[in-house]
Amino acid sequence: MQKICLLLLTCCCVLAAHAQKNGVIKGTVSDTARKQPVPSATITLLQKKDSSLVSFTMTDNKGAFELTGLAAGEYRLLITHVNYHSTSRPVTISASAPNNNLNTIVLHDLSRTLNEVEVTAEAPPVTLVGDTIQYNAGSFKTQPNASVEALLKKLPGVKVDKDGTVKAQGEKVNRVLVDGKEFFGTDPKIATKNLPADAVDKVQVYDRLSDAAQLTGFDDGNSEKTINLKLKQDKKKGLFGKAMAGAGTNDRYEGRFNMNSFKGARQFSAIGMANNTNAEGFSFMDLMDFTGELNRMRQSGNGNVNLTLNAGDPMTALVGNGNSNGIKTIRGGGLNYNNVIGTKTDLTSSYFYNSYNPYQESNVQRLYFLPDSSYFYNQHAVSDNLNNTHRLNLSADIRIDSFHSIKISPSFGYQETRSNSYNSYETFSEDKQLANQGFSNNATEGHGANFRNELLFRKKFHRKGRTLSLNLQTSFNNSESDGSLLSVNHFYNNSASYDSINQHNTVSGSLNSYNVRAVYTEPVFKRSLLEFSLGRSNTNSTSEKITYDYNKLNGKFDQLNDDLTNNFENSYGYTNAGLRLRTQQKKFSLAAGLNWQQAALKGKIIAGTTDSVISKTFYNLLPSLRFKYDFTRYRHLNIDYAAITNQPNMSQLQPVPDISDPLNIREGNPDLKQEFTHAVQLHFVSVNPFKNKNLFGFFNLQETQNKIVNYDVLDSLGIKHTRPVNVNGVYNMTGNINLGLPLRILKGTINCSSNMGYSKTKQFINAVQNNINTFTLGPSLRLDLNPTDEIDLSLIGGFNYYKTSYSLQSALNTTYFSQQYEGEFNWQLPAQFYFNTSFTYTINSRRASGFNASVPLWNASFSRQFLHFNRGELKLSVYDLLNQNVGITRTSNQNYIEDSRIKNLQRFFQLSFTYSLNKNGLSAVKRGGGMRMIGG
Repeated sequence: MQKICLLLLTCCCVLAAHAQKNGVIKGTVSDTARKQPVPSATITLLQKKDSSLVSFTMTDNKGAFELTGLAAGEYRLLITHVNYHSTSRPVTISASAPNNNLNTIVLHDLSRTLNEVEVTAEAPPVTLVGDTIQYNAGSFKTQPNASVEALLKKLPGVKVDKDGTVKAQGEKVNRVLVDGKEFFGTDPKIATKNLPADAVDKVQVYDRLSDAAQLTGFDDGNSEKTINLKLKQDKKKGLFGKAMAGAGTNDRYEGRFNMNSFKGARQFSAIGMANNTNAEGFSFMDLMDFTGELNRMRQSGNGNVNLTLNAGDPMTALVGNGNSNGIKTIRGGGLNYNNVIGTKTDLTSSYFYNSYNPYQESNVQRLYFLPDSSYFYNQHAVSDNLNNTHRLNLSADIRIDSFHSIKISPSFGYQETRSNSYNSYETFSEDKQLANQGFSNNATEGHGANFRNELLFRKKFHRKGRTLSLNLQTSFNNSESDGSLLSVNHFYNNSASYDSINQHNTVSGSLNSYNVRAVYTEPVFKRSLLEFSLGRSNTNSTSEKITYDYNKLNGKFDQLNDDLTNNFENSYGYTNAGLRLRTQQKKFSLAAGLNWQQAALKGKIIAGTTDSVISKTFYNLLPSLRFKYDFTRYRHLNIDYAAITNQPNMSQLQPVPDISDPLNIREGNPDLKQEFTHAVQLHFVSVNPFKNKNLFGFFNLQETQNKIVNYDVLDSLGIKHTRPVNVNGVYNMTGNINLGLPLRILKGTINCSSNMGYSKTKQFINAVQNNINTFTLGPSLRLDLNPTDEIDLSLIGGFNYYKTSYSLQSALNTTYFSQQYEGEFNWQLPAQFYFNTSFTYTINSRRASGFNASVPLWNASFSRQFLHFNRGELKLSVYDLLNQNVGITRTSNQNYIEDSRIKNLQRFFQLSFTYSLNKNGLSAVKRGGGMRMIGG
């Protein structure tokens, strides 16, 4: 209650302090030649004393503008337009004269410029260059030594989540470029978390077309939201970056550095990091994920719109610290080099190494469903894993001449893994009688290598729109691992029994694939293209597992276990041919097509002395549709439809039991069919980047035939056997709505959003079908306030509702809630002191006993900038001040309801020092921006 009162008091003080902001500035803009209004001119209001940004807007179709909610003071009004010379006006707002009508402001046409006339003006904070929204970084204040991530949080229409994910105009940013070139591959976090904000001149946000679509100029549905960071000119001539080192209580440490040397087209960067504070500076990628590699190869050649597949996924409620559950030790570092070789070759290259060591302790409670009863499963688990990964990316884009080009993009990855886990578990009947209990120790060490290469040949013909592209992708992967399993289990059925497992195993696997695709486009009519495509893909994978039991006679692992030993070979290939019509009109664009696909799946299994062969062929017609309608320059609607196939992976087909969890044994099914999904996406965007108003709506509907689900059988000892089977009638719908509005009187914004979801899936338990329906709803409200130049304040409140119903036992239908409230406060004090604090409070209800905890998480820091040009920063930080951080998760939409509680990183103090590397000097706070134009 005290926290709520304090929050209300703070808000009242802020409102009172700004109650007098009732000033108004309005006028119209016209040109000198035609005496006509100038629409879409940018109107920027700056403080007279330091040129810091106050507000900005845009003229309407009649050239009129209006700025409201302004405090008394002296200002400078800047008027800019790409076709006219910029001009400015001094403006004063006082208590006696709050309204200022500037009448008509005249702009001079750029085409009518006198010789030797010099015009000096500031760059506007936000402009539109074609379909690109461009932000002037100097117009948005950031703290000294801030990262690009801190700058992005200030930009209208851009949002940065807690895990570092960036969203622009409601869409996730998948790629961040530096001066138009890749920075350490395709991981956006490496650029946003490691580059300094004061090195950036412009931030450009746009939809980047695929390499094939860039050839024709028509969006093929594979575009991705991209941010390009244009650096300041002085940063392209010298050295810049920063280094940080910190140490704390409980043996916590953190260190990182980035060094950048840019000159013209040459870009060289070096970064490094090491910490055990869960501070991630990159995204972890599992290079030994053969299933993911197989999906990438398949999707890249199917000619369809890429849509996210998540039909039937479990509905999970995460609380606490989200993806920071557990305790992680992280190390990483690498080099990035880009340059233009000669005049025709654009080279990009990067090497990155990371060591990722997550440690996790968890307690799990599950309530399993049976046709006529239920039972309980409890588990305590400890896992300690280590992944060391090397990634090398190269790309050479060679322009042979004005009509021909070739792009070669090889990449190599090597990974070493070590995993250790200990699990103790017990199962109880519905009346809480002990059915079994035991423990298992699993240990695995392995390594794997991954090589991918893409070759793209592009040809333009003399006739505009007539193009030819040939694309070849190849991939080679292999892995080897050695593992051990020690398990002891006691069963209490009619009579007590005992079972133990002590064995070693070796597993080796490989995946080799290629994908070749040819695309020819021919212009038809005035603004249309006809696309013909032909593709062939093939993937060969092998997996061999050899298991040896412990021999008590000689103390060695030399007794071959035939039941757990097998050799598996799998081949999946397809041929497709497609025809698609794409048209680009003034208000809309349309791409409609049909893809014919013939897919063949072959497998050979050798288990013990028994061989079995799998051979299946699938024929599909895969339609696709992409429609985009532009209501205005800032408002459009996208509708995407695609039919997508998904074949089962090796582990789902391989009929060899996985006994790593002796009470939950999994086995593959060689008779599985491929999944076939109809997917529809609707995306509505309405953005006014100048007034910071936006509305985003996203809906996704999927229906899957032959969905792969679990078939569970519980035996008399309480051991659950699971194998995958196909079912129909699986649906999934997700949606998200976000409305953002400015709060000019408080110099802030308000965002109202809500996510929603509904899924219908099926599972089986002891031969009985269980229909599972899940509904989720999560409204939230966010306030971002900047009441003064020294204070930033963010307030967030959200509520999540989950409901799951089961046909097997409706009495066990579950409903649960979670609430989350957040606040963050930044205060710039005198003498270069800075204070920051954040507070998150999570409330859980209607869960299993011990999992209804309310989790408060309070962080704070106090810092000071010093040294010449404020290059140094000394910071004292405290994480989880109340020592209450814990991770709580509930999962439903299966044949069970699971609650888990995970031990998280808790309270520690840290003292850190940051030093900025810059031969040209560093300004503490950069405001405004400038440009000089010489007329002639």
